[in-house]
Amino acid sequence: MLNLAEYRRRPALLADWLPWAGLVAPGVVLNKDGSFQRTARFRGPDLDSATPGELIATSARLNNALKRLGSGWALFVEAERHEAAGYPRSRFPEPLSWLVDEERRAAFEEAGS
Repeated sequence: MLNLAEYRRRPALLADWLPWAGLVAPGVVLNKDGSFQRTARFRGPDLDSATPGELIATSARLNNALKRLGSGWALFVEAERHEAAGYPRSRFPEPLSWLVDEERRAAFEEAGS
């Protein structure tokens, strides 16, 4: 078949490079190659402050969810982190939990300065 792209008079536009064809349902995009795209947003726990046991449990839950998808899926993940502006105020019912939080607050403020 003759390739007519070389005779095209207009330059390549941004739409020519993007894979999306159109929105076919709320939150579902049809791509030009016939595949569907769905975007989800998830806000998980802070894994930098998690214990090794919490990391293992989180990994196991994620693995169980993903292995149920089967074949024919492609996942693309983008992680975005933001620095905390300040330490949140809290109220505690007993002095021991308040003391633990004060140690956390001191460590947070020391790391920020």
